Amino acid sequence: MQSQGPGPSDSHATSPSTSAPSADASSSAPATKPTESAPSAEASAKPKAEASAAAPGPAASTPPASASAASPRSPRPLLTYAIVGGAGGLALWASLALLPRPPSGSTPPPEPPKPPQVLMPSAARPQVDVVFVLDTTGSMSALIDGAKRKIWEIARFIAQGQPAPELRIGLVAYRDVGDEYITKFFDLSDDLDAVYQNLSSFHAGGGGDTPEHVAKALHDAVFRANWSSNKNALKLVYLVGDAPPHTDYNDGFNHRAIAEHARARGIRINTVRCGSDETTRVAWLDIANRAGGEFSSVEQSGGMVETSTPYDGELARLNRALTETAVPYGSADKRASVASKAKHSLEAPAAAQAERAGWFGLMGSRGRAAAVSEGDLLDDVANKRVDLNRVSGSELPEDLAALPAAERQAALEKKKSDRSAILNEINSVSAKRDAFLRSKAAAAPAKSFDGSIRATVKKQAADVGLAYH
Repeated sequence: MQSQGPGPSDSHATSPSTSAPSADASSSAPATKPTESAPSAEASAKPKAEASAAAPGPAASTPPASASAASPRSPRPLLTYAIVGGAGGLALWASLALLPRPPSGSTPPPEPPKPPQVLMPSAARPQVDVVFVLDTTGSMSALIDGAKRKIWEIARFIAQGQPAPELRIGLVAYRDVGDEYITKFFDLSDDLDAVYQNLSSFHAGGGGDTPEHVAKALHDAVFRANWSSNKNALKLVYLVGDAPPHTDYNDGFNHRAIAEHARARGIRINTVRCGSDETTRVAWLDIANRAGGEFSSVEQSGGMVETSTPYDGELARLNRALTETAVPYGSADKRASVASKAKHSLEAPAAAQAERAGWFGLMGSRGRAAAVSEGDLLDDVANKRVDLNRVSGSELPEDLAALPAAERQAALEKKKSDRSAILNEINSVSAKRDAFLRSKAAAAPAKSFDGSIRATVKKQAADVGLAYH
């Protein structure tokens, strides 16, 4: 398409504001530009007047002069002074004796005991938030297809950090003014089945002129996403594309300012240039430098290598068997949504299904024996997120709702036993698959989309105490 100026009024924005708009599945209208509110300061402080003179102390009392200097003193006053002085000395000695004394020698007195250390509960794991910002114009078709195949592998890699982190992934697809959409936004979520489904909805199209509306996409990622408030969370954006930003729209979106805002908020923007466009390289370098991220360059297709293994088919079978143990619950719409996401995941290529099975096997080894990412009654009951006795029959799948209430728990226990056996088998086969991949040196090349992610996660995670091997 030809380079266009700003579209209709609903596609424009003024300067960004710090209160991000509510997240929705897609956006064709730029939001307002965030502005930082400076902390309030008192306009002035009243100087305090100092006292011009010190307050006088109490007057010293003096004994009256005797009538005759030569006359002998009466022994009574002397006796009185002696008694009073002795009593005062005794009181001083007693008070000093009661003070704590350091032990003899040069060793300093011991410090008072410190309160016991409060250990972080095992459930409170480190947080990793990642938003992928993907150019979805026509020239990015191969990269998008590769990302769909690799998303489970990337998620599983990030989840293997030590200590084991909680992972959330968000997505922003972007094109340009005049295309079908400017951005599509999906907020950070730990529902990886939903992430896969949303990513699978991305298709390459549009484009025409070289620049794209990169600034609007970065704005959505930085200001719309529900980033963790934990200051030690690892917060990453991956900007992936082959064309530089439009800088001529004058719609309030400035990619340089947004990159600097991101850095101030502890969000690193890593840029991955696809192809060899020099203008894109310069812009991507600038964005990464301003946001404290890393720049990398890959071939136009993303350079992703997919290696088949002798274990993919077996893990795909186990992935299906595991998914069939899911017990969706809630409203009819919610149950339908869970079933739809699960069905979509089972349509992935065998290697992606193998990685999905490995993901759930890893989660199972950490106490979350789930078959789907979200909405699984069996997992939620086991982890005490919901009380089975409080779930009405209308919120249960038909086979479970048909049972008397007293038999439902037994039915869940049977599914739990079946699932546990499947997860154990998944972990056993996944270990063999991982060993095979290592023996074939099939790890992602450094000059690939997934290889770039591995490298930057390893490097940047160290700053928040996460280690990857």
